[in-house]
Amino acid sequence: MSVRRFALFLVVGAVMAGSTAGVSSAGGGTYTSVIGPVPPTNVNLPAVCQIHFDPNTELFCTATAPNPEPPKDTKVYKFTDLLGGSCKLTAYPGGGVTEACRYKKVLEG
Repeated sequence: MSVRRFALFLVVGAVMAGSTAGVSSAGGGTYTSVIGPVPPTNVNLPAVCQIHFDPNTELFCTATAPNPEPPKDTKVYKFTDLLGGSCKLTAYPGGGVTEACRYKKVLEG
């Protein structure tokens, strides 16, 4: 496992652990968080995230600050996080970054 992928696992796990504390499990909500270091940069990016519960848990985060070192072409990184979620992180040439994760169950805090 690469260090970069491990760091992404830790960030997504932290996001999910912190998100459920302030969001109703009845439907979901919006909160602020951080998207971990995105290749090729090594900085955390502030993000706004939406989480939905029904019947599974879905998480979608959008960076609110640009990636200071964006890739030349759109880059997609697929991984499974520590909570078993299927995740996709997308870095765009213009500096945008999104992260989406899907869990086959409702995660509870």
